[in-house]
Amino acid sequence: MTGIVGVAIFLLLALLAAVAIVYPLLPGHAPAPLAPAVTDGEIEAAVRKLRRARAGGGRACPTCGEAYQPGDRFCVRCGGALPPGDQGKLPLPQAGPVCPSCGATLQEGDKFCTKCGYTLQAKEEV
Repeated sequence: MTGIVGVAIFLLLALLAAVAIVYPLLPGHAPAPLAPAVTDGEIEAAVRKLRRARAGGGRACPTCGEAYQPGDRFCVRCGGALPPGDQGKLPLPQAGPVCPSCGATLQEGDKFCTKCGYTLQAKEEV
């Protein structure tokens, strides 16, 4: 009797092994697609974005990663709206160029006003 039980267990295990081998090969049971690989360039860009954010006191535009100052409402690089958390803390006024729309102080190289989002005209270089 123990011989019959042993043979039955062997046949059951052989059947399970055959199913485990054949099942993934059946139509509709293909393995999951692989996740796309991240390139070195994408990693480098993410590191640069994090370093810019750290240099700006941890504040970075959610769209382009450019650092911004407390009180800024719009990004100087892309013009995107910034998170509202720091808008109430305005920096001290500084001498320099001002926005023609709202009078906010601008910095060299700004393409957009940080307070009202006004698109600044690019100065032609001579």
